[in-house]
Amino acid sequence: MNIEDLQRTLLRDNYLAISFKKYLAFKETEQYDEAYKLEILSRLNEVMKPQEITERNVAEMARKIQKENPPAGSFVHWSNTGDLVKYAEERPEEVAELWNHLYKSPHSLEERIEAFREAGKAFNSQLSLGAPLFGYLLAAMDLEKYPLYKQEVFTDLKRSFGIELKLGTVGSNYETYYTVCQIALEHLQPVYPGLSMLDIQDFFFCSTQYHKIKVESAVEYLYGLAADLAMFKQSPEKMLDAISNLDSSTLQALRNVYQKSEKVNLIKFKAIEKIIEFGHLSIEELEDIKEDVKQRYDTNILQSWNNFTILFQLYYFDKKKKVTEEQRKIHGAIRQLEEANGLNFVEDKVLNGYSWNQNFGGSECWLAVYEKGHATHRTAPQFFVSIDENGIRYGLLYGDQHAKRGEDSLFITDNESFTYEEFSHNMRTLLIQYKEQLEGDVPSKVNEDKQIYAFPSSITAETWAELLHDETVVKKSDMEYLIKMLELGGGATATQLAQALDKHFSSFNTPVVQLAKRVIASTGVPVPHRENGEPIYWAILFDGEYTDEHHFKWILKPALKEALEKGREEFTLEATKEPYSKDDFLKEVFMDEEKYNTIANLLRYKKNMILQGPPGVGKTFVSKRLAYSLMGEKDDSRVQVVQFHQSYAYEDFVMGYRPDENGFSLQTGIFYDFCQSALENPDKDYYFIIDEINRGNLSKIFGELFMLIEGDKRDEYVTMGYSKRKFTVPANVYLIGTMNTADRSLAQLEVALRRRFAFVSIEPAFNEKWKLALDQQGVSARMIERILYTVEKINREIVEDYQLGAGYAIGHSFFGFKPAEMDENEWFQGIISFEISPLLEEYFYDRPEVARGLLEG
Repeated sequence: MNIEDLQRTLLRDNYLAISFKKYLAFKETEQYDEAYKLEILSRLNEVMKPQEITERNVAEMARKIQKENPPAGSFVHWSNTGDLVKYAEERPEEVAELWNHLYKSPHSLEERIEAFREAGKAFNSQLSLGAPLFGYLLAAMDLEKYPLYKQEVFTDLKRSFGIELKLGTVGSNYETYYTVCQIALEHLQPVYPGLSMLDIQDFFFCSTQYHKIKVESAVEYLYGLAADLAMFKQSPEKMLDAISNLDSSTLQALRNVYQKSEKVNLIKFKAIEKIIEFGHLSIEELEDIKEDVKQRYDTNILQSWNNFTILFQLYYFDKKKKVTEEQRKIHGAIRQLEEANGLNFVEDKVLNGYSWNQNFGGSECWLAVYEKGHATHRTAPQFFVSIDENGIRYGLLYGDQHAKRGEDSLFITDNESFTYEEFSHNMRTLLIQYKEQLEGDVPSKVNEDKQIYAFPSSITAETWAELLHDETVVKKSDMEYLIKMLELGGGATATQLAQALDKHFSSFNTPVVQLAKRVIASTGVPVPHRENGEPIYWAILFDGEYTDEHHFKWILKPALKEALEKGREEFTLEATKEPYSKDDFLKEVFMDEEKYNTIANLLRYKKNMILQGPPGVGKTFVSKRLAYSLMGEKDDSRVQVVQFHQSYAYEDFVMGYRPDENGFSLQTGIFYDFCQSALENPDKDYYFIIDEINRGNLSKIFGELFMLIEGDKRDEYVTMGYSKRKFTVPANVYLIGTMNTADRSLAQLEVALRRRFAFVSIEPAFNEKWKLALDQQGVSARMIERILYTVEKINREIVEDYQLGAGYAIGHSFFGFKPAEMDENEWFQGIISFEISPLLEEYFYDRPEVARGLLEG
């Protein structure tokens, strides 16, 4: 996107002016806490501007940059400044030259930044030198000219203004962001003299991160559009003027949408053609077009239409996405209110813009926030916001198919009187009332058939809050599953937690027991016991019950849940990106170190690997843990999991034409977007996991990427068939496929795929690690021997069978987790009867006596 396109996109409406006005008002409130940026950068400017960077002082300069980077609200991640110091200390002459080149070279910003990055990577490929670091270095020299850079701000900014631009290199991202800031600065300076680049950066930061600015800007923008639409209903000629003033690219896009149309859409096409040709269209000319088209049809095609409804979609064409985006901001602000904690809201639904009434158009837009579990918002209580030319209505409203329809609690205000403080206060009040109502709707008598396990606890919410902040008691790994339980409504079975966190369902028992023991040691609370004297450690953290499916469900203690809800946002941030090493992999996966080293080295070399094996050996689980261990952390933003099936196509995977609100458009697929993310962060590895890879039509899915995924073809470009753009699979993308060797329905993989992947077999691992895992879950040695005897008997028959073989063996995951409250004999018999028996019946479908014989006894 060139400067002209950026300028047109940024300034196509009055949103920039609205948002900046709200930002200036926000700066006068107590919430504003960004003044430190000016203080720090002013100090740095005094040092950096007049001083030549030399081999002698470059390390000192780097340490100065590192020291001034604030610990809270930092300009750049500490690793970037740390790496800069390390680089400057070891290569002072080189870094001094690069730094001066960054400041003084006539080359473009992108070229200067990329030159610095390339040299740094040549010195040490692991250096972290991202766009925020270069924004900081440039602003440290001249805050009047260069903005600080935050990736999340740039991403939100692009979404807010509809800047359709894929992420590029570090240098190109910063240069684009700089250009956007420059356009905004030049646009606003005539109205607000004395603005600097730092003011613009601060404005963009606050306007994308603070709900007050986001919501108040959204409301004013939407109200202004509603007022215009109401005026157009009365004066369609003014609507024609507005359409005539659309930029040429929008008019051409409209022409393309409506060409080859019929009936009313043909009227729209002819109207646009007239505007493109003559620059304007009068009401009289529109009436002539309507009459001409109407004569072509036997029926009255205009029976349900008037000039406003005919013209509406033409006027709204370039505003629809913006309206949805502004509604999304309001929707998100409601969901993120503290009082909404514990409610499981549907994300970003319903957002009805001004075309919600069968696309005829109107002057009202509205949104509804409602909980999951309802088939539609019409059957649900909903937190509702409506904006039209008369003002803003919001509150708690019951859908037209709800039993309490009409019992609404609504607030009404005009645009000028609307404030986020009043809006959020009223919504918080309604959320509290709604939650109290939900509690009142719960039957006072619990289902007598359900066995509830509830043990009294003396630990208060305040004590829990202290414990949650004490990492010697509650570790980051504990916070991960506690927060997830909160997100799941306050309780979950081990299976539900496993699915939500992509872990094995047996991986929670030991951490829960260990956490409970640390809580006991810290607080001195007594340990609950069963009648036989056995301690129940999980009862320190949870109550429990059996679900209708007879799975045991842990339920957060009320005081613990309250503490988690109050600190949810803080705890969520603390729980992210948990470190993960090779040792962690070997603890979780029943695999020895030698095999781990083999598959890790193979993947690094080949870049593409398929883990194949029989059912129940944990291929998908191993894949994700392998990725984590090679990254050194659990960063799900760099891991993508998909599952192939026979309907999966190139259009889903790479790109293709798919329907949208205006017909069909060229849209990128999941793998294309994943590669773009990897290109943006060439210093980090990305892992794309394809579950059941042999279920898809691989030639159809990969297309021309078959060549690009080869290890020696990475970073080479090809022209895409649909977009005609250049594309590459970068070298920092690794593919891991899984393949079930026991699936009879699958054809053999073609040679072209096999040549591009390394194949590693994962076998059943009923080894010492597996035994230890069951022992830690309380499974007796006798039961472990019984499982081993049974599985060895079954697998021996399978392996030696002439129709089957080792690829059909029973895996260890069948016996990986025993629910704490279940009798081990019932657990064992359930797996045999309902999981392994059906599998054997499938294996030996033509010899049922063999299956029966294997299960006897």
